[in-house]
Amino acid sequence: MKQLYGKVNNPSGLTSRLSAELVAEANRTSCKVTLYSHDDEADLKSIMNMMALVIRHGEEFKIVIEGDTEEAVAKKFKKLLEELNLLK
Repeated sequence: MKQLYGKVNNPSGLTSRLSAELVAEANRTSCKVTLYSHDDEADLKSIMNMMALVIRHGEEFKIVIEGDTEEAVAKKFKKLLEELNLLK
């Protein structure tokens, strides 16, 4: 199990565009990828799950990656979080 921590730096919060980018990356792997925020969790492979979450500017979240290729997937997610300015 790999964990990454992020923080929403976008003034509009975690927007649908940012969510879609995270979901697209999650769907490129066979690993289970889950996003946790507050007491909520979302399957990161489901855009509907992600849209149900409300993560505002300045709030933190955690991504948990589980599976055979979790190390490589974590590296890809870390790079994506950096590009999207979401890495804590």
